[in-house]
Amino acid sequence: MGVGVEYPVTLYSMTVKNAEPLTLRWAQGEVFNSPKRFRVLVAGRRFGKSYLSCIELIRAAINRPGETYFYCAPTYRMAKDIAWKEIKRLVPREWIQSKNETDLKIELINKSTIELKGTENAMALRGRSLAGVVLDEAAFMDSEVWFEVIRPALADKQGWTLFISTPDGTASWFYDLWCYVPEDETGDWSRWSFTTIEGGNVPKDEVEAARAQLDLRTFRQEFEASFENLTGLVAVSFSDENISTKAVDIPIQPVLLGVDFNVDPMSGICAVRDKENLYVFDEINLTGGATTWDFSEEVVRRYGVDRRIIACPDPTGGARKTAGVGATDHSILRRSGFNVSTPRAPWKIRDKITCVNTALLDATGVRRTYIHPRCKQLIKSLRTLTYAPNTGLPNKNLGVDHAFDAFGYLCLQQFNLAKPQTMGQTDYRIY
Repeated sequence: MGVGVEYPVTLYSMTVKNAEPLTLRWAQGEVFNSPKRFRVLVAGRRFGKSYLSCIELIRAAINRPGETYFYCAPTYRMAKDIAWKEIKRLVPREWIQSKNETDLKIELINKSTIELKGTENAMALRGRSLAGVVLDEAAFMDSEVWFEVIRPALADKQGWTLFISTPDGTASWFYDLWCYVPEDETGDWSRWSFTTIEGGNVPKDEVEAARAQLDLRTFRQEFEASFENLTGLVAVSFSDENISTKAVDIPIQPVLLGVDFNVDPMSGICAVRDKENLYVFDEINLTGGATTWDFSEEVVRRYGVDRRIIACPDPTGGARKTAGVGATDHSILRRSGFNVSTPRAPWKIRDKITCVNTALLDATGVRRTYIHPRCKQLIKSLRTLTYAPNTGLPNKNLGVDHAFDAFGYLCLQQFNLAKPQTMGQTDYRIY
């Protein structure tokens, strides 16, 4: 069957007035029609995973009266944003006995209930007897959600589970689960992997647009459902081709300043924009207990009081106060005459990594960033910073992350690659 093929889904055992005709695309149908008790679906972004999960839950709740079914997302907010409206839209009104907007719970006239849960406090979900569960974005939940909470809750009812997620690297319990399925000897498990295109919900040109907004590894993970190995070098897109003497200051342009607030060292990355390209022409590394005031004075010493400076600092500096001063790091930068460009909430670490790699070389082969050879600390950081074992996060113990972080804040603010574009995400994340 082809990507665009749809077929009707029958959920109701009796005639339901004004019920919406339901259809699934062929890839979703492969999972929906499987009789396996435990099903693992790895799929690209906008595949239709959440729509499939809602239909699964409704079918189960209608066909098996008096039981409890869970839809679980990594957070309560995600559960509400992703699935609550969809559930309410898909369940026929005449089948609804009651509805609780606070607890995200629907009781059907056959006494079955569908409850939406966030797993940020997994232990709060203990003690329930469940006939079926959907774990949506399972890769981004703690392993205890499955092993200590959900799996025991299914035992007395011999309940089922549908695991749905985009991948999150290979250093995770979800990847281990994925690898286990082919070795299962009980016959209870099955797995599928589908790309975004195979889901049939996103036009090919939209996927190609995303390719230009992400580095190759992230694109493969997010849109091709590939388990990417988050080990080795963090800046996998960096090469000698990013080092160039053409990365020089352009005096008529404002200085773009990435800032990482560390006492030792305090790091700054100095760059200018020329159309789509970023030219990193200098770096600042202050040791010996330098303060944000010291850092600001060094910037003014190098570029004067009349040069426009746009600082792109660590967002947490808006709350953290410099010792003995009572002013935040961000306010010190502003008092020094700099414009401060930063989001209200901190960036996720993996968003920063993705943006750095995309700025260095995107998935279409385009380089946006060139670094002057004099920026030795940044080059060293890009060449040597590796992931900590079994974490998928940079190894801070190496002591080479400060220049990388300063560069990352600059890339995030200037390229804006980690924000929603046209894919319609409600809670966008790169990983």
